[in-house]
Amino acid sequence: MTAVTALVSDDKSNANSNYSISVEPAPNRIRGFKGSVCLIDTTGALIVHETHHVPIYYIPREDVAMEYLTRNDFRTFCPFKGNASHWSVKIDDEVIEQAAWSYEKPLFEGDPVRNYIAFYGEAIDKWLVGEEEEKFLAPRFMMSEPRTLVDWLIRGAWSAKNHVELTKQLGRRLVDTGIPVVRLNVALRQLHPLIAGRSFIWTRDQDEVEELSIKHSSLQDEMYLTSPMKLVSEGLGGIRQKLNVDEKFEFPIMDELKEQGATDYVALPLPFSDGVIHNLTLTSDSPEGFSTSDLGQIFEALPLISRMYEVHKVKQDSQALLETYLGKSAGHQVLNGSVKRGDGETIKAVIYFCDLSDSTMLTEKFGQQKYLELLNRFFDASAVSVVENGGDVLKFIGDAILAIFPISNTSEQEIHDACEKALTAAKATLEKLQGEPDDIPLGCSIGLHYGNVMYGNVGSEDRLDFTVIGSAANETARIGEVCKDVGQAILMSSDVASHVPQEVRSIGRFDMKGISGERELFTFETHGSR
Repeated sequence: MTAVTALVSDDKSNANSNYSISVEPAPNRIRGFKGSVCLIDTTGALIVHETHHVPIYYIPREDVAMEYLTRNDFRTFCPFKGNASHWSVKIDDEVIEQAAWSYEKPLFEGDPVRNYIAFYGEAIDKWLVGEEEEKFLAPRFMMSEPRTLVDWLIRGAWSAKNHVELTKQLGRRLVDTGIPVVRLNVALRQLHPLIAGRSFIWTRDQDEVEELSIKHSSLQDEMYLTSPMKLVSEGLGGIRQKLNVDEKFEFPIMDELKEQGATDYVALPLPFSDGVIHNLTLTSDSPEGFSTSDLGQIFEALPLISRMYEVHKVKQDSQALLETYLGKSAGHQVLNGSVKRGDGETIKAVIYFCDLSDSTMLTEKFGQQKYLELLNRFFDASAVSVVENGGDVLKFIGDAILAIFPISNTSEQEIHDACEKALTAAKATLEKLQGEPDDIPLGCSIGLHYGNVMYGNVGSEDRLDFTVIGSAANETARIGEVCKDVGQAILMSSDVASHVPQEVRSIGRFDMKGISGERELFTFETHGSR
């Protein structure tokens, strides 16, 4: 929110480096208008000066048109002045939700402005100081604009929600600071099963960030092996190269940048707290390139830049690892606070249990290493098919997977859709396991069931598993066991079969271990046998 600044030129908050608060009376009559309505008319205003903040007018309550103000529940806290109450302003049909604030029970430093009212900039259109009108060209937030790169990193960069936002803000801040950056590239290694790293490239002309993923295999490509980033990442320091010169460059990227009009290039290490070195590269198009002052500011700020990117990387890595080991849905829930034993909820879902056939025989016949290759081929077929059809793989259990197709409400259409997706995933698994003609044949048994399950944390106090439990999950596993007994690749309960009737046929009723009463089971019509 934008706060009204006091109409004085002397900002006492910058008088010294110590944090301080001072209060002085405003020397003139002050009036503030919203449209044609005069909200403020006072000769008793106080001006509060606070380090790093613009001066703020505080108005005696009796000089404010309080009939236009409505108290709301919003609160802010200042460690010096205390908790601030807030008001909305309504004039005709226009409402400014957070228009004004006041310290009604202030701490010691706020006592001089007890019960005074201060206004955010959106609440006042016109100010008269004495008889003169004062206009604000750019009303600002209570905190004054950061003046240097380091100042911004300390007080402004925290607002970025991710690497993309941080990179865009950093590029803009460098330009606003007077550093002639035309291109900025931040390259970070990742803890990810598929991605070795990500690059975030900002250009001044587009003022947008392009995010590129770097596969693990790319680290062996010529492009990376002949790049400055490889040397910087290996701890060999930084690289500086003037580009508006007639000479042969060591790195191909510099020829590309020169052709685009670049004049100067610098690659700097971004060391993180774990010792891993990441990369920051800057390109200039100024005829003189980067000055000593430019690079001095950047070098001074480099440790803070590293920490800002590390904060977002830790979050990104955590999310990637949780999704990799727990699945997207479970990983999201854990990352958002479901970390205690018993945390979870009862949900409706189609449960999917898929087990590799003849695993003991495969191990004995082909040996451990080849079996691991076959097992991963099985998981590629089964787990990928689940994910591609909207399911969530919860766990790998030896040579089997447990997955769910969650149902957010109990409408017949959504239940039908979830059952259909589960059956489609099962059929896709069988097709993928057929593989190429030269592949070793693989089979599986798939049990499908629909019901209520508890979805959350179980385990010991300090070693938990995020999974589904309940009779529906147990019944699904038992259906998978019947598959092996009757030679069917896919079996489903009547609860699932009733929602995909055109594709299934009954194979009879069965007693299953631990399940009371017989259950009628159905198979997929076309791919009925293994």
